[in-house]
Amino acid sequence: MNWLYAASLLSGITALVHIFGGGKTVAKPLLASSMEDEAKYTNYYCWHMVTIIIISMTICFFLAARNEEYRELAVLSSALSLAFAVWSCFLIYLKNQKPFVLPQWVLFFPIAILGAIGVFQIGV
Repeated sequence: MNWLYAASLLSGITALVHIFGGGKTVAKPLLASSMEDEAKYTNYYCWHMVTIIIISMTICFFLAARNEEYRELAVLSSALSLAFAVWSCFLIYLKNQKPFVLPQWVLFFPIAILGAIGVFQIGV
């Protein structure tokens, strides 16, 4: 089994969850808030940056799964996934939140694991 295809698939699912779930629960309420425009639209911009990054990770894992010459893209995408998961856990701890109030770690840890297995499978 090529684990990088699995990482790509899970990353793609995460992108869809982010776009459609996050659009309803995060982006839409953000835009409806009375927050200052600069802060509101900076946060909205960041939300779109995350969308772009997750879609890029999906593509990078897919390319690496198809061609070993792109394995560095899988290394980068795995590292980003791990960093996002760790930051999510740290933020939960730092802000004394319940683990599923900020559930991003649930999506990013498995992507990081699948990506790491795939990277080591092709021998980085």
